[in-house]
Amino acid sequence: MRRLAARRLPPRAAAVPPRPCPRRGPCNGAVMSPSRRAAARMPLVVLSAAAGLDAGSVAVLNGALPSLGAEFGVSPGTLSWAVTGYALAFAGLLLGGGALADRFPRRRVLTAGLTALACGALLALAAPAFWVVALGRVAQGAGAAVTIPAATALIADVHPPGRERSRALGVFASAQGAAYGAGLVLGGTLTSLAGWRLVFAAQAGCALLTAAGARAVLPAGRADRSRPLDPAGAAALISAIVLLVLGADLLARPGGAAPGAVALGLAAAGSVLAWRRSRAGSAARGRLPLLDPGLLRIRGVRAGALAAIAFYFCVTGAFFLLPLHLQRVGGMSPAASGFAVLPVSVAVAVTAWAAGRRLARGGPGPLLATGLPLTAGGVALWCLAGPQSPYVWPVLAGLLVTGAGQGLAFTALTAMGLRGVPVPAQGAASAVTVTALQIGSGVGPAVLATAAQAAGGGSGGAPGLSGYRLAYAIAAGVALLGLFAVRAGRDRAAAPAAVGGGEGGGRARTAPARPPGAGAVGH
Repeated sequence: MRRLAARRLPPRAAAVPPRPCPRRGPCNGAVMSPSRRAAARMPLVVLSAAAGLDAGSVAVLNGALPSLGAEFGVSPGTLSWAVTGYALAFAGLLLGGGALADRFPRRRVLTAGLTALACGALLALAAPAFWVVALGRVAQGAGAAVTIPAATALIADVHPPGRERSRALGVFASAQGAAYGAGLVLGGTLTSLAGWRLVFAAQAGCALLTAAGARAVLPAGRADRSRPLDPAGAAALISAIVLLVLGADLLARPGGAAPGAVALGLAAAGSVLAWRRSRAGSAARGRLPLLDPGLLRIRGVRAGALAAIAFYFCVTGAFFLLPLHLQRVGGMSPAASGFAVLPVSVAVAVTAWAAGRRLARGGPGPLLATGLPLTAGGVALWCLAGPQSPYVWPVLAGLLVTGAGQGLAFTALTAMGLRGVPVPAQGAASAVTVTALQIGSGVGPAVLATAAQAAGGGSGGAPGLSGYRLAYAIAAGVALLGLFAVRAGRDRAAAPAAVGGGEGGGRARTAPARPPGAGAVGH
């Protein structure tokens, strides 16, 4: 009887299914060892470092600019080309970087971008004249334009949809906020230790080290060379973006020439028309456009791009004016005003990390619905800052509130830009979002500086307290307008959109409809 009862009992191994491993990767029900767990996290560490290089290279130069200008004896207007050259190359070539990330193995594209960033830093390091420094900054911007889309697409390649990818995107965004804050401090520190050239030496070393790490731990990725790129359409679209950013920069300069900015804006519009006209011809010839129209028909990509423009219009414009406000109205020194805005980086890093955990539960829509009002509310608090206002209230309070909103919004925008996009097109989709951010960052400071200047209130025609308050109110209002774009694309099923087919023919890749409230990001 005992033998019969024993035979009737189901085998334990067959009755109890193996437990899924709580850590990434197959482990047959066992928890990963610490060494394997660290190895599984290395791809995210390398990709976060690659993203941090872009944010850090922008911030770290701020502390080196005075020493750089003094050595070469250039005017402040000429010195600003060390910043503008980077911004122009970065904004203009982002869509091209996204196309390369979808066409060639993404690890190879990432390492090429990091190598270009390092070469630009080495060129600036050895510069005998300022124009060589500016050329090196252009090379760095081009390298970053390739690095960021490839790194964002590799996040989607390495981490499966759902909770794991959402947390990875949170860490990815948090690394950029932390790198920006570290760059603000390290720029002045390195310059005081050994001069401005040490800043570029550090950038080159970090870029080469990250490239070596990418080759060691990242998957090679797929390549899709079935259709050649469209060089004429790419040139027209890149020209449009560069002309737009250049016009905005010209308008934002002290005494900026409005007629010149308008002429550049009209030239940018003409380039857009030329790009639209070339699309039909490139599709007929079977060429792949730099910006596939099918991407903009995906609800998440379109809504994310519009919200990104509104978000960065507010952020970059307000933070362009805040140090000037603290110096001219609050009486702070330039160094003190730089340290005064530093807490925002801490708030961005902390909330971006926390946003990754929330992203998997409710998707990017709820995070944006919270992050954009917080960003706007923090900027609106600065309207209360007067000559006798203490730093803690309202400046520091506004920095912490808007920093919390930025961490939430930036993480959600990165996820929304990948939502509903097929894997082969995720490099281009991430480039659309980052390009939208750059357009907002180019237009925001120009418009808000012009508004503050027009309101006047200061001595010698400079903006006064009323001018800064008007600019902050406009910035907050534009950030809130981004909520309309979020509402249009919030967790709704996107209509199927062919990606890769252009205007006609070609291989169609369809973005599947998504159920409301789906937590997966990217596929």
